[in-house]
Formats: sequence, structure tokens, C-alpha cells
Amino acid sequence: MLDVINVIYILTIFLIIDKYYSINRLYLLILILHIFSIFLFNGFLFDPNYMPDQFKYLNVAQNIREFDFFNDDNFGNGYTVYFSGVFFGLFPIPFIDSLYSIGMINFLLYLFIFLFMYKKGFLHSKLIAYFYLLYPSLILYSSVALRDMLVFSVMFFGIYFMLFTKKYIFAFGILLLLKFIKFQNLLIFVVSFLLSSLISSKNRLKYLLSASLMLVVVYFMFSDFFTIERLNFYRWAFYNENLSDVTDTFIPLNSFGDVLFSAVPSAVKMFFRPLPWMEAGTFQLAQFLENVGVFCIIMYILYLNTKYKIWNLQKVKFLNVLLLLSLVIYGLVSYNSGTAVRYKFPFVTIYIVYSLYFIYQTKQLYKKSVECAE
Repeated sequence: MLDVINVIYILTIFLIIDKYYSINRLYLLILILHIFSIFLFNGFLFDPNYMPDQFKYLNVAQNIREFDFFNDDNFGNGYTVYFSGVFFGLFPIPFIDSLYSIGMINFLLYLFIFLFMYKKGFLHSKLIAYFYLLYPSLILYSSVALRDMLVFSVMFFGIYFMLFTKKYIFAFGILLLLKFIKFQNLLIFVVSFLLSSLISSKNRLKYLLSASLMLVVVYFMFSDFFTIERLNFYRWAFYNENLSDVTDTFIPLNSFGDVLFSAVPSAVKMFFRPLPWMEAGTFQLAQFLENVGVFCIIMYILYLNTKYKIWNLQKVKFLNVLLLLSLVIYGLVSYNSGTAVRYKFPFVTIYIVYSLYFIYQTKQLYKKSVECAE
């Protein structure tokens, strides 16, 4: 019953938004309908135990609401669950009563990003607006009680301040929060940033030396994460966790040559999972079709990047490296399609939203140049 008060709280926020923002009525309607997806996914379309991690975050968040920060149960599932649960527990929403309460917090994060994009002009592109509002994976993970929407939010804002405002220290400060909730995403970001900077440098020799030095520093700081042994450790952990769903035999990677040989097929498989010829079910088929649709959008983006000659910009290269590296790394370790969908969704969403905005900006500049020429 307390979640009814939470719903009223969210609807009040919508009234405030409607008063101060001139947002397209159709967009507002879609956002309001999105609230019902919180109740649709948990308990109606899916048994909440389909995503059992939800209960871990709920337990920690409820303990935090009771100011029980050091309850032993809070630390039983690792520090990433603890810090995510602390965030949910301290979030300004009236009650943490059930899984729906955490789902509403994730929805409010989703709504806040929507308003941020509105203020920054992203929604002048209808492609961005409709993709953000209707992308099924984003709707799902902004409706359930998992930490994925929190991870996405941190990455979205950190990368925004890096790419658009060049406030690198502030951007890295935001992204450092990933250390507490999704450390591997922070590593993927750092390596992607350094690699894209390296291949984009105009002063090749100078930047080659500085970027190479930074890569070496990153390697030695996190050397344990760049070994074959650690990679096989995570691969086996994911494999062992999903033994009931896995039909493939576990084959360890014995060298970096094996890693390179497996990289492309693993990335492709990661992108399109769940594969309907391997996993039957209506939900799995819908997710596969979603992946096909997203693939078409990415191909369209690559075509426009070439058409408008922006593929060579450092920020465009960064997005491409970030997406590719995430698919390769998670593709090498993931044996579960549910995990694959969760892990790739922040990278896919960020890639498409920011790529479309770069294209929109380029189109606007092109139109202005044509008008001036006339």
C-alpha cells in the first residue's frame, strides 16, 4: 500500500514538470504509461525470482532506511550490492516498501536523464526522443529493482561531461563512482578513452608517447585484471553460475592469441543474444528481434557518420571503441543471455543516443552553411 504513496509522489513530479517544461504531450504520455511497466514486469509478466538480485538491493535499501548501515546482511552479497543499496535507501522517495519502490527509483533516474536531455537540446532530434522512450531494454531496466539503471546513469553523465563540456576532471570524478557499483565498466571506459585518444592524435609522436605511458600505468595499476588467469577466472565463474542453462563445454583461453581469435565471434554473439536457435521462448525471441532492430540503427549511424564525414572525430571514435570493447570483454566471459542483455544495455544506449546527437548537430551545421551560401 505504501507504494501507492510513491506513485502519487511521482505523479506530483509530473505535474511540476508539466508546469515548468514545454514537453511534447506524446512524450509525457509515454512517460506516464512507463510507470505502469514497473508493476507489469514484476509479478505479472515475470516472477520476481526471475531476477533474484532484486531482493538483495531491496534488503540493503530497507536496512539503510532504518539507519542500519552496518547490518551484517548488507555485506553478504559484495560491496557493489551494498553501495547500490545505500544509494536506493538514501534516494528521496517516500517509502522503500517493495521491489516496486526500487523500480520507481530507477524510473525517476530515467526521467531525470530525459529532462536533462530536454534541457540540453537532445530531444530536438525525434530519433533520440523516440529511441530513449521506446527502447525495450531501457524500459525494462528502468522498471525493475536492479542496479543497471544506476550504472547507466553514472556512465551517461560522466561521458556527457567528457565529450560535450570537456570537463575531464569532473567527468572522471563521476565515473569513479563505477568503482563502487560496476568496476569493470570503469576499466572499459578508461581503456577506450586512452585508445581513442591515441588513434585520434594529430601530433602522433607526442601523443603516442603520452598515451602509451598512460596505458602502461593503467596496466600496472590493474594488472590483475589484464591476465589470462583472471579472464579465465571470470569466465569459469559465469559458466559455473549458469551450469543449468549452458550446453557448451567450458574451454579455457590459454594465450592472448586465443583471446584475439575468440574476440570477434564473442562480440557478435554478445550483441545478438539471446539467439532463438539456442534459447526458445517468446521473451527470448522478442529480445533477439530487439537486437536486430538495434543493429539496424547502428548500421544507419555508421552510414551517416560516413556521409557527414564525422567518423574521424575523436568523440565518434571513442563511442565506437567503447561499444566494441564492451562487447568483446563481456562476450568473452558471459554464458547467460540475461546477463548479456543487462551488461550491454548501458553501452548500446549511450552509443546510440550520443551518436545520433553528434549526427543531429552536424546536420544543423550543414543546413546553416547551405542557408549562408544561398
